[in-house]
Amino acid sequence: MKKYLKYIAITAISAFVASCDNYVDIQTEGKLVPEETLNYRYLLNNTRMFDYTYDLIDAASDDANFTNDTQITSLESSTYYRPFFNTYKWSDQIYYDGEKDFDMESLYDGLYYTNVIITEVMKSKKGTEAEKLAIKGEAQVHRAFIYLMLVNTYGKAYDASTSNTDLGVPIFTTPTVSQDIRRASVQEVYNLILADLNDAVNSGLKPVNSGLNVAFPSQASAYALLARTYLLMGNYPEARGNAEKALALQNKLVNLADYEFSTYPTKRFDSEIILSKGSYNKLQYSPKVLQLSDELLNSFDSNDLRYVMFTQPASNFDSSFTLGRVYAKESLTDEGRNAGPSVPEMMLIKAEGEARAGSASAAMATINKLRESRFRTGEYVALTATDNNDALVKVLAERRRELMGTAGFRWFDLKRLNKDPRFAKTITHNLLGQTLTLAPNADRYQMPFAPIYFDYAPHLEQNK
Repeated sequence: MKKYLKYIAITAISAFVASCDNYVDIQTEGKLVPEETLNYRYLLNNTRMFDYTYDLIDAASDDANFTNDTQITSLESSTYYRPFFNTYKWSDQIYYDGEKDFDMESLYDGLYYTNVIITEVMKSKKGTEAEKLAIKGEAQVHRAFIYLMLVNTYGKAYDASTSNTDLGVPIFTTPTVSQDIRRASVQEVYNLILADLNDAVNSGLKPVNSGLNVAFPSQASAYALLARTYLLMGNYPEARGNAEKALALQNKLVNLADYEFSTYPTKRFDSEIILSKGSYNKLQYSPKVLQLSDELLNSFDSNDLRYVMFTQPASNFDSSFTLGRVYAKESLTDEGRNAGPSVPEMMLIKAEGEARAGSASAAMATINKLRESRFRTGEYVALTATDNNDALVKVLAERRRELMGTAGFRWFDLKRLNKDPRFAKTITHNLLGQTLTLAPNADRYQMPFAPIYFDYAPHLEQNK
């Protein structure tokens, strides 16, 4: 254990800056290897290191629209919250010179740990091959999630015709790097994600992890992230197939009507969470930061408990915010938002695959099963679709409601759906009497890197 603690102290680096600096300078293999298989399990037990996502991008989507002038001025004047303000107005520069991107650094911190485990665990001592393979599989699930978040935040939406040349993010697969830091293509990043997840589903992971173990990858979570990956690639048959595999292992929904007037279950008791990936940063402590758009709020039925329970007037959190509502599910659980795969997400992917395959009735049956658990008892009316396109429209609308305000789902959906003329959309945001617009496929759909990182990686290409 002493060796493990020393190992952690030495390798706890500062993420992307470290990826450009310490990633090059720290030599791990052969010097800091903890040697025994059990110590790699200890690394994975540091679940908080892997339980991060990217918060800022929720402010960029059409789910957000700030109509409180005091909200905007307070965001703009706060060093802590200014990145939300800059993201909301799609600025060319989110962070000031010298400021670090905390969300990105948190993800790259986790990436470093996964690379140590994946590179070294199979050579460790005093463990069976099955134990080593399962540990490696867990790390591969974490690494796949990290890269999926990063490539969709900083890279363009996947497009098979351009992904080989579209810029993604730098790829690190070992704990040490000697080459210049450059961005890999979107295709190269997706190739790594798919390779990791396909290895992981066959690595001997537990079928399901729940309760205190919900932050540990399972076979269900590997299938679920494959489903999410293929959805973002536009490969809807594979997305649906993997979603169905995940649901075959884990499929229990939470009936919201059971909790309208009682304590909502925390993550360890939430049967819907397949893998915890938390949004622990600014939004958990100040949900007032992210005011929801009227367009989104008006899409809810008055008996939809997602509206009743998970949104609150902004004035509940700040009396000077006299307009609008915010997403505040964390006020029920005192926990961060979950951006990891869930049973509802898998049902939505399954339904979208069914609609796109021409099975409107199957898609509506899947959606209605989900929606029935979201309404007050006796108030639910099943949705119907006139044709396959209508079914798809209804599925996508349901996806927006179910996954609102949670670590980029809507932003990533806008990016992928902009490729389809039927769903391409110009976003509008209010800003102190002005109306800002973002056209489909605009350059600002790719987040700019903070300027500080170019000091460490001069060959890192900036987004336009």
